[in-house]
Amino acid sequence: MPEPDMISSYPHARDPHCPLDPPAAYLRPQHSAVLPRVKIWDNSSPRLVTRYDDALQALADSRLSGDFRHPGFPICSASNAAKLKGVLPYAQRGNDVHRAQRAMLMGEFTPKKMEARRPQVQRIVDDALDALLEAPRPVDLMAAFAMPVAVRVICDVLGVDAEHDRRMLHDLCRTMASHTTGAEEAAQTWKALGAYFQNLVRTQLHDPRPGLVGQVVVERVRSGELSLDDAVAMTQLLFHAGHGTTAYMIGVAVVALFTHPDQLAAFRAVDDLAPAVTELLRYTTIVHNATPRVATEDLVIGTTLVRAGEGVLIQLDAADRDPSAFPDPDRLDIHRTPSRNLALGHGPHHCLGYALAHIEQQVALGALFKRIPGLRLAVPVQELRFKDNENLVGLQTLPVTW
Repeated sequence: MPEPDMISSYPHARDPHCPLDPPAAYLRPQHSAVLPRVKIWDNSSPRLVTRYDDALQALADSRLSGDFRHPGFPICSASNAAKLKGVLPYAQRGNDVHRAQRAMLMGEFTPKKMEARRPQVQRIVDDALDALLEAPRPVDLMAAFAMPVAVRVICDVLGVDAEHDRRMLHDLCRTMASHTTGAEEAAQTWKALGAYFQNLVRTQLHDPRPGLVGQVVVERVRSGELSLDDAVAMTQLLFHAGHGTTAYMIGVAVVALFTHPDQLAAFRAVDDLAPAVTELLRYTTIVHNATPRVATEDLVIGTTLVRAGEGVLIQLDAADRDPSAFPDPDRLDIHRTPSRNLALGHGPHHCLGYALAHIEQQVALGALFKRIPGLRLAVPVQELRFKDNENLVGLQTLPVTW
């Protein structure tokens, strides 16, 4: 029998009748003073953080390391384990490497620089909507709008041009993100991704092009601040993190608004969409698998002593539904203020592209509902199918019409 505070078979699937809500098993521990343990695929049992204040503390605590190679690190799937055989991107390295390499990119992702990209994001969104409006109905909003917009934006940022490459890269990244991908397939996929981005970086070393790879990453390699392998891992991380999350957020935000007609009406009526997008990010927090960390020394989270070498999983979707931080947390309220949600993380690992992510959501959702005022689901909401095998919450398809 599992111990009283043990949650078995992590991760839990979401309830198909309430797919936008975190699993109930992750919310129940918010009423306990003890951080429960969870049983993951390799039979290890890290602690699970679900309360907002505990998550805030854990995400900011330098004694909790994001380094995959540290003994005791909770590796939540075979696909993640496959990454240990390659050069890890800076986000999954020790604190010193993480800080140094993140600093190389921070100046390119400032809110001011991302705001300057808004017109280009608008053009990408408008192009996608032009094509969408010409498509036969019903149409899959994920394939025809959300994914093309997200992939084109991050490829524009990086300087990746080929349409074929964008589709291929997305498919490989989704295979790596799946917690049901086997170790052998994951290793092959990881190798293919590495080969693509190595070729990209090598090519731009000789022929730099507009974009972050050619103008920033390559320059760091030339100066000796970044090895070729680290440059490849960095570029791969930026693509992987910069498109799937955005596309899935667009999809689940649309469903959230469709299933809350009063909030959709309010969304259509406001001029400043920033607060509404912030609330949509909180309500639909799409990071289904927890943020993994390992304690490098003894520490206390809430009232629980976590020993050095113990794994910790920080469940962001549960923290964003904590009633102690968000009154009536299961209610979508686009006028909710303030909303200090954790959808894009917190602390040293706070999403580097958070400003771009907000702009993409504002532009994509704003234009979608403005240009297609009659937009509606083409199937009953109960027939929507959500992915249940990835680290993120996303829709398999989103059939719409107007």
